[in-house]
Amino acid sequence: MLKTTAKLSPRGNSLAVTIPKDMLEAAGLRQGDELSLLARDDGVIEIRHAAPGEADLEAAFEWSLGRYPDTYRDLAK
Repeated sequence: MLKTTAKLSPRGNSLAVTIPKDMLEAAGLRQGDELSLLARDDGVIEIRHAAPGEADLEAAFEWSLGRYPDTYRDLAK
């Protein structure tokens, strides 16, 4: 396992972090890879390879959840 610190730097209207090369190699990440980002309630940000089609699947789920909230609530019982 590798551990390091990094600073956020301005990039347009956003902030960016630079990931060291050895960490990218250890994680199997390359330029152009699609990533999945998750901001947890405990202040941790998880960065992972995005599964193929993950963005489309998440968008479809969010749409479905918004359209059928009662159905999801019933299914959760």
